[in-house]
Amino acid sequence: MTFTNVDKLGLTSVYRARGTTYPFFKPLEPVDGYPLVAYDGEGDQSTKGRCTVAMGTSDTQTVDINIAQSEANIGKKDPCAAAREVAGKVLENLRNGK
Repeated sequence: MTFTNVDKLGLTSVYRARGTTYPFFKPLEPVDGYPLVAYDGEGDQSTKGRCTVAMGTSDTQTVDINIAQSEANIGKKDPCAAAREVAGKVLENLRNGK
């Protein structure tokens, strides 16, 4: 998990890079109102059990989450769905000050 604010543009930076820096780009269902997008610089990695998502936590910041499933779990659950679940837990922890 990475908290990013390199350019102070939040998810805008990820959206600007879709189709160029990030050939894989897929908006996901928001997490409790917070926008979420899956992205990757090498294309869709879900068949390899990997997914990276960025959750917009403000207009200027995101939380990036990278999921890598074990070989035994590849193909059993969408890794981007798993990353979305983790984003929900991260958000819960942020709200609770953990």
